[in-house]
Amino acid sequence: MNKTQKAGRMRRSVAASAAAAIGIATLGALSSPPAFALKYAAVEHHLKVDPSIPVWHPGEVQSVPEEELRLVGADVMDEITLGWIKQYRQAYPRLSVTMEAKASGAGGPALTNGTGDLAPVGRELLPAEEKAFVDKFGYKPFAIRVATGSVGSLGKTATSVVLVDRDNPIKGLTMAQLDAIYSKTRNRGHADITRWGDLGLGGEWADRPIHLYGLKPVNGIEYFLKLNLLEGGEYKDDIQFVKGKGFTHAFTVAAEDMATHPGGLTYALLANVTPNVKVVPLAASEGGPFLAPTLQNVYTHRYPLSRYVYIFVNKKPGEPLQPKIKEFLKLVLSRQGQDVVAKEGVYIPLTPAVVNEELAKLDQAD
Repeated sequence: MNKTQKAGRMRRSVAASAAAAIGIATLGALSSPPAFALKYAAVEHHLKVDPSIPVWHPGEVQSVPEEELRLVGADVMDEITLGWIKQYRQAYPRLSVTMEAKASGAGGPALTNGTGDLAPVGRELLPAEEKAFVDKFGYKPFAIRVATGSVGSLGKTATSVVLVDRDNPIKGLTMAQLDAIYSKTRNRGHADITRWGDLGLGGEWADRPIHLYGLKPVNGIEYFLKLNLLEGGEYKDDIQFVKGKGFTHAFTVAAEDMATHPGGLTYALLANVTPNVKVVPLAASEGGPFLAPTLQNVYTHRYPLSRYVYIFVNKKPGEPLQPKIKEFLKLVLSRQGQDVVAKEGVYIPLTPAVVNEELAKLDQAD
C-alpha cells in the first residue's frame, strides 16, 4: 500500500468514526428527555416545499481525489446539514465532504482561520466574530439564508416573541413602539415609551412603568433584536438582565418574575410562556395587522420577528465562489435542499421569493 492509499484509508477511517459519533449522539438525543437535551426538538410542522422552487442539476466541479469540502458550525443544524451533505456526496463522489457540528460560535472562527469552507450558523454572526474575519481579510463573510428558524423549539433558532402579564389589556404592538420601549436611540422614529399609558392604556395601567427584561449583550437572541428591531440602535440602561439556573431557561425566569412585576415586558420564545403571561401580537408598521407567531406567519415572515439560519463563506468581493462551494449552496437553495429542511419538521423551508433572492446573490458573486 502506497502513501496516497494509506492517507486515503486514514481519512475514510476518521470519516467513519465521525459518522458513528454523530449517529450515537443522535440516538442519545432521541432517547433523552427533552428537558435534558435542548438540541432535540419534536416535529413542529409538516410543510411541503413550494414546487416552484427550482430543482438542482449538479454543475461541473473539478476536483482531485480526496479533495475536501469542510463544513464547520452549528450543532443545532446538524440534521439538515448532514442531509445536504449526503445529496452532495452522491453528486460528487470524488470530493471528501466533512462536517464538524460543534456550535454556531465555531462557524465564524473556522472561516477566519481557514479550517472551514462553509459555516452553517443558526444565527447572525456576532460582532466579535465578524470583526475577527474583517480584520484578517478586509471584507465581511458572504452570508446566504438557508432556512427559516423554528416556530418555538428551544435551541433551534426559535422565533422571538413578546410576553406581558396575562391581565395586561394591550392588544398589540408595532415594531416602532417596541423599539421605543427597548431602545434609547429609537431609530424607527417613535417617541420614547416608558409607561403603559404611553401606549394608550388607561385606569391602573396608565401610570404603571414598563418593567423591561432581557439578556446581557452579546447574545444571539438580543443581537438579532438589536439588528432587526432596534435597527442597530442601543438598548436602554434600565433593562433587568435575567439568566437561567440549571435547565431553567432565562426567559422563563423573566416570565415567572412578572407575577411580582405586572407591568413587565420581555422578549422571549414560545417555549417560555407560563400561565401568568401572554404573547403580544406584533405589526410590522403603523396601521398594519397585529399578527401572532403562527407557523404560516413565521414561514412567510409576515410575523416581524421571524428568523433565518445561514451558511457563511469566505468570498472576496469581485471574485467568484469556488465551484464546489457554489454548487453546495445551489443544492441547499434547490427543491431537493429545501425538502431536507421540510422533512426535518423543525426548521422551516424558504419561500420561493427568498430562494430567488439568494440564488441571485450567488450569480452576482461571479
